[in-house]
Amino acid sequence: MNTEAQPEPSIRVNLSNEEIETVLQGCRLNQRVAQKKLYTIYYRYAMSIALRYSSSYDNAVEITNDAFLKIYKDLKKFVPRFDSTAISFMAWFKKVVINSSIDYLRKYHKKEMMVTTDLEHVVLSYEHETAEQMFQYKEIMKAIQKLSPTYKAVFNLYVIEGFSHAEISVKLNIAEGTSKSNLSKARQNLQKLLQRE
Repeated sequence: MNTEAQPEPSIRVNLSNEEIETVLQGCRLNQRVAQKKLYTIYYRYAMSIALRYSSSYDNAVEITNDAFLKIYKDLKKFVPRFDSTAISFMAWFKKVVINSSIDYLRKYHKKEMMVTTDLEHVVLSYEHETAEQMFQYKEIMKAIQKLSPTYKAVFNLYVIEGFSHAEISVKLNIAEGTSKSNLSKARQNLQKLLQRE
């Protein structure tokens, strides 16, 4: 993974290990109350990821809902990898949402994903962020959403998620050189979009 990865805007999910284990166990047993609680707690976090990959708020909602369906279905396979169940689940959850975003792009933008060329709803902020920083973040997110699906996917995976070009080439089924080229073009387009704003 590259070292350029950026931290997530702070989404506070303040659950103890015991609380999250109780909710997850309820979800494994298909208890509606537990599923609703998980959805309510993690919805904003999922949306913050999905919005980076989608071209509209409605598409992000669809990605988020698809991700939750996969989470409910595959939760029996989830095994905590750290001492903290809450931290392990957050990492696993993020991976599922990213993969759901990529699946969505493949499904609806297949032709664009196969090319081989060499936000009103974003309300996330850091705890100690100034109004100006929050405004800048929203402007950057809006500009990222205007990128083509291919450029957006490569930019998010490399810059925000921290994947290497080799990992991106596998995830998106493109050549490593194409990933590098698309990242370069995504940065150029993003710079132009931000200058226009």
